This record gives sequence, C-alpha cells and structure tokens, in this order.
Amino acid sequence: MAIKTFILENYPEKEKRHAAVEKAIKEYLENDKVEVLYTSKGKPYIKGTSTEKFISVTTTGTIMLCIFSDMPVGIDGEHLGRFGPENKTDYTALSERFFSEEEAEYVRDGDGDPMRFVRIWVRKEAYVKLTGKGLADFPNFSVTDGERFFAKVNGVPIKKFNINFPGNVDYLFAIAGAE
Repeated sequence: MAIKTFILENYPEKEKRHAAVEKAIKEYLENDKVEVLYTSKGKPYIKGTSTEKFISVTTTGTIMLCIFSDMPVGIDGEHLGRFGPENKTDYTALSERFFSEEEAEYVRDGDGDPMRFVRIWVRKEAYVKLTGKGLADFPNFSVTDGERFFAKVNGVPIKKFNINFPGNVDYLFAIAGAE
C-alpha cells in the first residue's frame, strides 16, 4: 500500500488545521478540485479524485500528522511530554473505563507507568480512526492480550509508526491498515 505522510503544524484553530491538510493534499495530487470532507463522526475523506483515496489525521503537541493512502488507514499519536511525572492522571482508572479487561490488566501491571496506557491508546485510536466508529467502539476490541500487542485486530494490521522529524523521539505514533 502506498502511503504519503505529511508533517504539518498543529494549529489551535480547527479551520487552520483543515486548510493545512487540504492544501497539502491538493499540492501533492496537483489537483485544485480535491476537497477534504468529514463524516458525521469527524472522519476525514477525500472528494475529487479519479480513484478512491483515504486520509487520517492526528494532532498532538506542535505536530499534525496526515497519512494519505490508496487503502483505508488510521493514524494516532501522542506527545510524550504530556505523560511526565507532573501529570497526576489516574491511567489505571481510565483504562478500566475505556479498555478491554486484558488492556486494563496490562496498564495495572505497569505500576503507574503511563507509557503502558499510551501504547494501548494510540493503537486503539488508530484503529477507530480507520473504521470511523470513534471512542464508543473502544470496549469492543483489544490490541493486547495483557502481555503482547496483537499485529492485527479484526484482520487490520496495527503497529507502531516511526517517522523522522526534529523532536520525533518525544512522540509515539501508531498506524492501522498499513502492512
């Protein structure tokens, strides 16, 4: 599957983020008639190409990452600075609310390590961005058996996504749908 990745500025305003994504796609395709539109659940899609194309977008920290593909795809990421020791969020409680029992167990077994929560969160979010179902679907699938991460969920590949840009070590990304 061919994937094009755009690393863009994460603007605070939704309209500016939309404009940046649409501009990048138009320039890449050399097609001013292309539009980026959104489903009722907020999943972006492309209109105006001769063949169906797919996009997924994640915003975190100062980065907006847009994945463009000829196959359905989902991307999510987190800026790891949000999960430092000064953050007092109870990730075990969040995992028990939003994750499967196996996933919540994985977080509980981490003795408060927020990275366990983040590793699951980005994989689950990438998957629901691919499916377009949203966070309400989180309890309906698992990305781990509590010890290891699954390579596929419901036949969809999910994996860590590495990309190089200045400061990339401060981010964790996952992609769903790409082999």
